[in-house]
Amino acid sequence: MPSYAQDVKNELARKFVKERACLRAELIALLKVGAKKIDGRIEFASSNAAVARKVITLAKRFFPAVKPEVAAVRRKTLQKNLRYVVRFIATSDVQNFFAPPDLDEVLKRPRFKVAYLRGAFLAKGMVNRPEAEYFLQIVTTKAEALFLQGLMIALDFNAVFRQRRKVFLASLRGGDDVCDFLGMIGADNAVERFEVARNIKEVRMQVNRVVNMETASINRSVDAAQRQLADIKILLDNNVPVNHYLRDVMKLRLENPTATVAELAEKVSITRPGLMYHFRTIRVLAEKFRSK
Repeated sequence: MPSYAQDVKNELARKFVKERACLRAELIALLKVGAKKIDGRIEFASSNAAVARKVITLAKRFFPAVKPEVAAVRRKTLQKNLRYVVRFIATSDVQNFFAPPDLDEVLKRPRFKVAYLRGAFLAKGMVNRPEAEYFLQIVTTKAEALFLQGLMIALDFNAVFRQRRKVFLASLRGGDDVCDFLGMIGADNAVERFEVARNIKEVRMQVNRVVNMETASINRSVDAAQRQLADIKILLDNNVPVNHYLRDVMKLRLENPTATVAELAEKVSITRPGLMYHFRTIRVLAEKFRSK
C-alpha cells in the first residue's frame, strides 16, 4: 500500500500547469535537487514511477532532440524496492536546466517559485502521514536546502534549515504550514485527506483530554473518600467525643463511602465548603491520635 508521501507525489506528478515558465521552473528543480552529473550524463533517480515519467515528459518538451534512457533498478539493501533512473546526455540545453545561469530570473514571479518548490518536493521531498506528527522536508545539498528555505520564507512559511549528519534539509513543522504548502503546490486531494485526518485527530485529542480530566477527578474523589473514612475509623476506635455536626458528617460518609463531597453536600442542607471544613476538622482530630 502506497504511503501518504507517495500518494502526494503521484497526484503532483500528474499535474501539468499550462504556463511554460512554470513547467520550466519545475523541471529545473527536479534536475537540480534530484539529479547528478555522471560521466557526461545527467542522471535523475526516483522510487516513484510517476515522478520519473513526469521528468521524461517535461524533458521531451524542453529538449526534444535529447532522447532519455530509462532503467528500473532494484535496491540490494533496505526495502529492496524499484528505483527508476532517467539519464540524459549532458548537452548544452540539458546543462542549462541542470545549472541555469540566472535562477533569480527564472523565479522572478511567485508562481514560478511555487512550481520550483513542487519540483523540489517531487525530487526529494517527504511528508508524514497526517495521522502522525505534522512534518514535511526536502533532502538535498546544503546550498540547495538553504535556497529552498529562502523560497519558503519568501512565500510566508516558517521554514527551517536542518543538518542531520551529512544530510541537509529544508523542513516545515505544524499542521497549518504543511497543509498550506501541499495546497500551494497543487496536491488538492492530499490536502482534503490531511484536513479530514487532522480533524479526527483533534477530536480524539479533545475526547482524551476530557476523559483524562474526568478520570483524574474520580481518582481524587476516591482518594479523598478513603482518607476521610480512615480518619473517621480512628475517631471511632478511640471513642473521641465530637459535636453533633461532626457526628452527622461522619455518619453521612459511612453511609456513602464512594460518594464525592459534592454528592454528599446535595444530600444534606450544607454547602460543599462547609462540608469540607468539617472533614478538615475530623482530619485534625484524627492526626492527634494517629501520631500517638
